[in-house]
Amino acid sequence: MQRNEIPKKSNIPIGLHAKRPFNFLSSQLTKSLFSEPILHIVWGMADGDVLFEQALALLLDGEGGESLMKSAALMRRAADSGHAAAANNFGAMLHHGRGVHQDFAAARAYYAQAAEAGLAPAMFNLGFMKLRALGGERNEVEARALFEKAAHLGEVNAITFLGVMMMTGEGGPKQFAEAQAWWDKGAELGDNRCAFNLGMAHAGGHGKEQPDFVEAWRWFSRAHDMGNHSAGPELERLASVLTEDERRQIEG
Repeated sequence: MQRNEIPKKSNIPIGLHAKRPFNFLSSQLTKSLFSEPILHIVWGMADGDVLFEQALALLLDGEGGESLMKSAALMRRAADSGHAAAANNFGAMLHHGRGVHQDFAAARAYYAQAAEAGLAPAMFNLGFMKLRALGGERNEVEARALFEKAAHLGEVNAITFLGVMMMTGEGGPKQFAEAQAWWDKGAELGDNRCAFNLGMAHAGGHGKEQPDFVEAWRWFSRAHDMGNHSAGPELERLASVLTEDERRQIEG
């Protein structure tokens, strides 16, 4: 579907949020908003630590096996020497079991070390562990605080997750306007999930007196153009409930 191309009203049985309350925790939205993120591996810091550079070279050579195990050993030594990027990287290796045995508790500890040093991706990674109760107890309040701190540093995964938690009230109060403001920033940074989430928020009328299907269409179209595969079906559902006036606004 091309942007601004409005299909004729279809026989889709359930119009988008027109006949049912909008639920941010629906299975469909859970998949799009809370799917497993690709945890960052932060490349490079200015200090030029030899151990870190050696570990990074081995990690990037793509050979795996013995090289990956050597990389993990060197990355751990660099992390234990206080190198923040190495701590995040080794945490990711522990998290995914790359070159080492998977150990969520240890991954969480290394993420915490890097987060305390001010590394935004590590803040997100640690928040994700706390949100999912990986390697320790679940703590959605601390997860939300970490996501917000990382979001202020421009970490787009944190922006996406923070918006969801603000919208649902998880880990703190519901803040509809703030959630949408963060997603708008995330969309500007090129994150198609944020654009999709804005479409869902406008379609559900969250923080508003009623849904805004025209604005929802615009955001779903943008998300679709950015490569979000969930946006196309939402555009089709939305098209089945648009009024003629709404169609004219979209086409205008």
